[in-house]
Amino acid sequence: MSFKQLFKADQSPTEVMGAICARGPVAWNELHPDDRGPLGVGKLRLVGIYDDNFDGTFMLRTRIPGGRLTAGQLRAIAGVVSDFSLRSPGADAPERFAEITTRQNFQIHWIRFENLGEIWRRFSEVGLSSLEACGNSMRNITSCPVEGIDPSSHFDIGPVIDGLNSFALQNERLSAFLPRKFKVAVTACHSDCVVARVNCVAFTPARKVGGLGFNVHLGGGLSDYPRLATRADMFVTPEHAVDVVKAALRVFADLGDYQNSSINRFRALVHSLGIEKVEEEIRSRLPFEALSAGDDLSSWENEDHVGVHADRNGSHYVGLCVPLGRMTAEDLAEIARLADHHGDGQIRLTLRQNLILTGVKDVDRLLDEPLLERLRPDPDPFERGVIACTSAPFCKFAILAMKPYGSKLIDHLRTNIPREGWERLQGLRIHMSGCKASCAQVALAHVGLRATMGKNEESVFDAFDVAMGGDAGAGQLASWRRGELPADAAFADVTRLLTSIANGEVDLSDLAQQQGFWSGGSEPASIEVTS
Repeated sequence: MSFKQLFKADQSPTEVMGAICARGPVAWNELHPDDRGPLGVGKLRLVGIYDDNFDGTFMLRTRIPGGRLTAGQLRAIAGVVSDFSLRSPGADAPERFAEITTRQNFQIHWIRFENLGEIWRRFSEVGLSSLEACGNSMRNITSCPVEGIDPSSHFDIGPVIDGLNSFALQNERLSAFLPRKFKVAVTACHSDCVVARVNCVAFTPARKVGGLGFNVHLGGGLSDYPRLATRADMFVTPEHAVDVVKAALRVFADLGDYQNSSINRFRALVHSLGIEKVEEEIRSRLPFEALSAGDDLSSWENEDHVGVHADRNGSHYVGLCVPLGRMTAEDLAEIARLADHHGDGQIRLTLRQNLILTGVKDVDRLLDEPLLERLRPDPDPFERGVIACTSAPFCKFAILAMKPYGSKLIDHLRTNIPREGWERLQGLRIHMSGCKASCAQVALAHVGLRATMGKNEESVFDAFDVAMGGDAGAGQLASWRRGELPADAAFADVTRLLTSIANGEVDLSDLAQQQGFWSGGSEPASIEVTS
């Protein structure tokens, strides 16, 4: 039986969610055929639902501004994972797990359309949402994950995060009807833990005539034509951050390209018009006169906040490494218990797919908990350094399954790199992507591995395109060194490279200048890089 059409072109995210809930439980294959086409797929993304690689199942992404969660919210997510993340009969893939993303939220696979209403009901009860978590919308706002508690941060940005999130969800006719997705980051951290320069708009700490606020950066992003954001000549106080984002969204909506989906990102607009013109357009839409840029207060050093750290309240925050960002329903529920039992009931998600427990009084008691034997605050540099995107078998664009490949690489490096040199590898970043998209942000890595397939006279084989030398804080994207390098050869070459660092022959910060570590493969295809 086919129902009356559910989705319409002019629906806002809230209207889409309301229509689905009003319809009641119904299977995806029972919807009107047009609802299962491009219109329906696009509207579902605006409510955080992404069509997965298995027929009739979806990925659900939460919206968690700044990665800030309560134990109660995490328990609700654990319940959804346990009850609804159930693989299809006969499928050979994991189930009942959630993934921490590089934008500080969770995503859950195996979701059925008929369960969305119940999932959203549970989320609503604890103040969670999936609105504008995907699609051509203003995505989840990212921030320093320890804002408000780290004694080295310059000022609190909690009200800014809340204001930006409220603005996006209360102004859907602007924030969810854009040419493409729009990403915003805000930080007052001393480091670049938020990777500010890969966002459409980023606010970083600055000082002007004795006052604290933000410098504004415009036009960053990755994927096929990566571009690091350019600093505008603009200083704004925290209470004006929403005005700047609103103005930038209007510039994007007014001047952006709605037709050419491969090139219509905000960074393309900044690149084509120039930073001065885009800044002029933003200033003309502001209700105040923005000052010129202030003194930069960021070190621009990479930071993941893993480990045990004193906070500003006389307690500690404890950053736990979540290997490759995946957690089972049981893990999620246990972290919620630990947050209540040992901390202040709060959890923070990080941009490197890890999590932080806050307000911990007795660190030793927390460290004695069995789960912390796996989710450690003192991981080795390989487990700490490798991140991977969802990839196969879930992502329909993926060529290879990068989570399993990531686990294999971690074990391989542990086994083959001299332990006495591991200290020299602290801060290592290896990013693994299952396709040419940039969910895993390979351009930011010391070593980036992007899945592809190689071919010789005898067979087709798993392979990687290899990039090296990325450091966004230093204004440097990784450069491609080899294409279609067989997987085993890539692992061997990464091991040889990291061994040279462990032995003190090469410095981790100098990888952009290094040559000669990559055997075989082909010359990589050129990729346009805008600046």
